[in-house]
Amino acid sequence: MADDIHEKWRRWHVQYGSVFQTVSNPRFRDVMIEPDRAWKWNGPWDRTIYVGEPSIVAKIANQNWPKAPAQYEGFKPLSGNALFAQMDQSRWHQQRKALAPAFGPAVVNAQFSSLKKYLTISVDRLQQYVGLLDKAAVTKQVIDLSLVNVLLTLDFVGEVAFGIDLHAMEQGENCRVMQIFQTVLPELMKCGLFPLRAKVPLLKSTRDMHAAIAELRSMANHAVQKCRENDTPDSKPGKKIFEILAK
Repeated sequence: MADDIHEKWRRWHVQYGSVFQTVSNPRFRDVMIEPDRAWKWNGPWDRTIYVGEPSIVAKIANQNWPKAPAQYEGFKPLSGNALFAQMDQSRWHQQRKALAPAFGPAVVNAQFSSLKKYLTISVDRLQQYVGLLDKAAVTKQVIDLSLVNVLLTLDFVGEVAFGIDLHAMEQGENCRVMQIFQTVLPELMKCGLFPLRAKVPLLKSTRDMHAAIAELRSMANHAVQKCRENDTPDSKPGKKIFEILAK
């Protein structure tokens, strides 16, 4: 996969509408591989296909297609055994059982105080958001709304799932969590196609990905520990969602 694929994807979305990436599958190969479709070889037996035709997109999006076992292996460095659109029923039940405590009534109810606090904080965040738009309009500058939306989301997730304020909106492009994801995600997509790439990290980009993932997990654990500093031995505070999911 070319390093500039994400930039191409952005251009394709503007030019053609929704564009999806998929791997050729014998069940719909005759439909998907057409002369005017863009595809590139990943190896002697696979190809990645970029699809923009509405009828084909509808066929892909309205059916559940199982992921190859190799893809699960490729994404494991970041997600472990996290839940995808699971087609393996035994695996689904195992994951559902593990995830259930994180979304039980007691845990969800315990998040209301965080949500209430965040609603107060979010007023400032939204004012920052609107301020950025106003400034861009007045100065006739281009603003990356995708970036701003990601920063706003990071602040929300930090407060609700981890119990901390990441100050992502204030830090902007200097937000470390966002920088980590910018390092991890492009390489992780390649590892999803070539799982051995993650297991045998010969390339610097792969080693950087592993280091960034380790840093992210360390930050998450530190965030929860920081949140627990005021707990007393006799108190029984509700667990943060991350504390359950991390197991």
